[in-house]
Amino acid sequence: MHDAADACSPDSASLTPRRSPRHPASERARVPGVAWVRLITVTASMGVLLSCGGGSSISSPPGAGGTAALTVPSEPASHWTQTFLPSDADFPNPDRGFYSSTTWDFLGEWDADGVQRAWSAGRRLLMARVQLDAWRDADLPPSLLALLSQRLDQARAAGMKVTLLFNYDFSEAGQDASSERIRQHLRQLKPVLAANAAVIPFMRAGFIGAWGEWHSSASGNSCTGRPEAATCAAAEAHRLIVRDALLENVPETTQLAIRYPADLMRWYSDPLQQHRLGLHNDCFLSGPSDTGTYEDESQRDYAAAVTQWAAFGGETCENGERPVRATCADILSEGARYHLAWLNADYAPSVLAGWQAKGCLARVSGLIGYRLQLDALTHPGKATRGEELVFDVDLRNVGWARLFTPRRLVVSLRHPETGAVWSAAAGDLRDLPAQATSSSRVRLRVSVPPAAQPGLHDVWLGVPDVFAATESDPRFSVRFANADSADGQQAWSVAQGRFRTGTTVYLR
Repeated sequence: MHDAADACSPDSASLTPRRSPRHPASERARVPGVAWVRLITVTASMGVLLSCGGGSSISSPPGAGGTAALTVPSEPASHWTQTFLPSDADFPNPDRGFYSSTTWDFLGEWDADGVQRAWSAGRRLLMARVQLDAWRDADLPPSLLALLSQRLDQARAAGMKVTLLFNYDFSEAGQDASSERIRQHLRQLKPVLAANAAVIPFMRAGFIGAWGEWHSSASGNSCTGRPEAATCAAAEAHRLIVRDALLENVPETTQLAIRYPADLMRWYSDPLQQHRLGLHNDCFLSGPSDTGTYEDESQRDYAAAVTQWAAFGGETCENGERPVRATCADILSEGARYHLAWLNADYAPSVLAGWQAKGCLARVSGLIGYRLQLDALTHPGKATRGEELVFDVDLRNVGWARLFTPRRLVVSLRHPETGAVWSAAAGDLRDLPAQATSSSRVRLRVSVPPAAQPGLHDVWLGVPDVFAATESDPRFSVRFANADSADGQQAWSVAQGRFRTGTTVYLR
């Protein structure tokens, strides 16, 4: 539960990664006409939220944002129970989906045209590979840190976020740095990563070995690929130094992806013990072991369990083990099993072309990561200014994975003539289970300030970003997997980054 104060701050403790996926039965509530669901409640004053950025005044005229103005009824409804139309369309959304390799060399020349093409193709993630070859034995220079900050800012300005990969040798040679040097580099990177946390939802563990994949280390950070370089005990000690440095210096809102499930199993016997370290599989769907990713079926089971709460991503592979499991049935089954959240849109071409030819590419694109669907909304249709309003929103996440970046549901009351908006937020949408077959309810208790604009207000729902750098940018808002109604009363506004529900509240 969050109060009005912590609803104002994206840095509050309520936005840190989930500490336990196990919720007691007392947190469930029976919702009429819906299965047993989680009930998430917050009480917030709209006036308080406005003063701290929870809402804002909108100067646009009635109906702005591509939606028709609501017709004022002769007698406003006393109560609303509204349902919504689901959609199968592949809506682009932040913090999930296919990523583009346009900025593969992230510190190289910025390809503005390529990034725009990626945006137009529905991509909202960029691959950001940062080469540290020249500093295996030296501190990172201020110029590199400044350039990295500039590139992350350019990604944000383009409406993009990134999946980061730092490495010292993007080849099979594995000429990396010592664990102590890696730790020092992470300490230097910490301020830059913290300042740009809004655009870094995912980061590969990187740094160690060939391609930053934690094998074939020439500096003794692995006992696979180069068994002569170190004993396994020494290599494990070095890996723990790097792991702890990652956890200490990378923002808590960034999911860290480890290459091999065997590492996670050594560190955390219970797959639900932690929620920050997920997995990346860079030969997904390739051969019996995914080209060395899994040693046995128990590791597959562990990966399926840990990715219920930590992110899984990577890329497919066409030059690894055979057979490549490239059918639509393969990706639809394994994407769901491992809760796939992000995947390379450019590799492997033969696999992606196969999904396109077989007719499932758009479906895969729509299911990767989260997919929030509004089911119903219930609230009073009339209220006296100064009293409390309760909004019950039934929604579900039908995507393959959870949301991993903190998000809140926001209800907004907008006066259709003046454009004035009052808003309040509730919940932590990371709690919504993936692949849901029934609704969860988020309850918002809104105290209407006495000074609120009287008259009829349209009701909108939205899921903006929580970071100060992106919360007011509609490009970073989550689009619901719902269709606009034929009469235009229910409609998504691209300009405002929120959904008009077709319901109203009349304030006396």
